[in-house]
Amino acid sequence: MSNTEPAIRAYQFNRSRRIYLETLGCAKNRVDTEIMITALLGTGYELTADPAQAQVIIVNTCAFLTAATEEGIARLLDLSDYKSGGVCEKLVCAGCLSERYREDLLKEVPEIDGLLGSSNFQEIPALLDELYAAGEEGAGEAGEAGARSAGQVVRLLPKPHYAHYETHSRVLTTPGAYAYLKIAEGCSNMCSFCNIPFLRGYFSSRKIESVVGEARELIAAGVREINIISQDISSYGADFRDGTRLAHLLRALDNLEGDYWLRLFYAYPNTFGEEEMEALAGGRHLAPYLDMPFQHISARVLQDMNRRITGREIRGRVTRLKELLPRLALRTTFIVGFPTETEEDFAELLEFVREGWFEHVGVFAYSHEDNIRSARLGDPVPARVKRQRRKALLEAQQEIASARNAARVGQVFRVLVEGPSAETDLLLQGRAEFQGPEVDGVVYINEGTAQSGQFNQVEITDSNVYDLIGRIV
Repeated sequence: MSNTEPAIRAYQFNRSRRIYLETLGCAKNRVDTEIMITALLGTGYELTADPAQAQVIIVNTCAFLTAATEEGIARLLDLSDYKSGGVCEKLVCAGCLSERYREDLLKEVPEIDGLLGSSNFQEIPALLDELYAAGEEGAGEAGEAGARSAGQVVRLLPKPHYAHYETHSRVLTTPGAYAYLKIAEGCSNMCSFCNIPFLRGYFSSRKIESVVGEARELIAAGVREINIISQDISSYGADFRDGTRLAHLLRALDNLEGDYWLRLFYAYPNTFGEEEMEALAGGRHLAPYLDMPFQHISARVLQDMNRRITGREIRGRVTRLKELLPRLALRTTFIVGFPTETEEDFAELLEFVREGWFEHVGVFAYSHEDNIRSARLGDPVPARVKRQRRKALLEAQQEIASARNAARVGQVFRVLVEGPSAETDLLLQGRAEFQGPEVDGVVYINEGTAQSGQFNQVEITDSNVYDLIGRIV
């Protein structure tokens, strides 16, 4: 982020080619895209929001589930039409789809000209240099089994290492009020349903000084909400083997000067310990919000998922969190239809949700993937049953969320105003401390004026299942 001004000056004087860059998947992918944008701007490229005007089209992909893989391939094929009906010269696939299928992807989708992996996003200018050099020469190195055609270029590291995250620069693509801050990459939990270690490598933390330095720059640039993310923030520091823990990082971030929120996403329950819970509860800037994916509550299903925690321990963790921080907004995700999930297992999960522990709940139907350990269990739960279980779980949470929001009418909350609503310019939009960006509800403001990117006191005047309506006090 610190190098954005020089980068912008550079491309204004050398508009050699226009780039269209599209991001699929999660917020972690967004950070990777921001790194690519900075690298491109700093080496003379110009960005465009219109793929029809781009000489180069890049798609940063997700391949966590089959549905995401299919979406990525479909989008690449759609955008490849600009090679014949527009000015596009090169089509590049970046990220997890490249890692999952590697050079086979070039054979199956020959419209793709280049592949970039998930650990070297800062190398995108070098890949484009290679692509154009190969095109001018009319030949490229042959890939394995003849998979790579002349002119195609691949930049995939044999094993992700992520050293660039210590010193990376990026141009923010989020609204000015908030940003994502990635503190680690990869994952070593080896959950049986997950392919992240295969796609992203094993867990690798950034140094505390690096994370704190970037946070300081974000706050100085006017960011008021920093969302801490990685595949697993709870394991932060474990790879250093010197006693460093997430709690140490949280306290260092909390000590920075300024008026800002820190929000925690993707904390695994088995390693989010007492010290982390106390740091969250005692922080000046830490929002009382925690995203902790439990995936299930049945001890047997959790064991088959290799979650390294029991249902009883999960209940103990939730109870302790609520003791330390009664107003904690807890977000979680569950998987229904895991191969060994029985009707009794699902009934236990449904009852757990109905107990009302959670502010927000996401539910995924189990996806049978060819590169996960649970693939050996088959996919015995019918798709119809998965849909029914997902619907039942969501409806149970909707009742809780609706009642909780209705109880907020008449109360006043501190709200971070993001700007005009995406629904209509007649409303402002913001979020309270219990609402995370892009995944939770919002506060619509229909009375009063406020500046974007600032905190304001808002009285809630109406509510629905997910969103609130209020006025500036």
